[in-house]
Amino acid sequence: MNAGFFKRLTSSLIDMILIFTIIYFSFMLFGRSILQNQIENYDEINTAYLEIMSVYNENMRQIQREYDVQKELAGNDEELKTIALQNYLEQANILEDQNLIDTAPYNGPLGIYFTSVVYYYMFVFLLLATLYSLLLKGLTLGRRLMRIKLDGPVNLMSIFLHDIAFKYLLIIVLIPINVLFALMLIMFMFLIDTALIAATKNKITIRDMISKITVVRTEYKY
Repeated sequence: MNAGFFKRLTSSLIDMILIFTIIYFSFMLFGRSILQNQIENYDEINTAYLEIMSVYNENMRQIQREYDVQKELAGNDEELKTIALQNYLEQANILEDQNLIDTAPYNGPLGIYFTSVVYYYMFVFLLLATLYSLLLKGLTLGRRLMRIKLDGPVNLMSIFLHDIAFKYLLIIVLIPINVLFALMLIMFMFLIDTALIAATKNKITIRDMISKITVVRTEYKY
């Protein structure tokens, strides 16, 4: 019997959690330092930026406290409340403008670093997911726990197409181009998979059809 949507979804989530856990520890152990070393004087830049933001946030909290006091003292006097709000907004705008000036020299290098972090996670995820699926021949931990497996012409190419190319690759390619489009694609794929599995007799998705593979229930002999 072919596997239902929630078994397939749960198995994918288990595999993704496992892969992202490995990526996270790899990033903390060596990935972070490698990327930071690509930015000249990263530690000084990051420290200065954090100090500026700390001062800015404290100043914003201070004018918020002052505004709350003025609003309370105004009682039911709407005119005084309006004046207090105007004073708050004027001070907030001044602080915001000054913060933009103060952080401007650091936005470039820090932006490059955080963009590199995103690319690191994307590239390593794609690499690990590919190796994970191919080396285990599709019998991933998630599928084993959910007692499902791939069925049909299962080979390295069909596994790559089914588990990687039609599942993650396009989303990963879209993320650097437009995050919104990537999120919309994820939602679209989710809805299409749900509808096809619910509506079709064989519970197959588009990637099942293209790769000529189905996901079936099974029992594993551990």
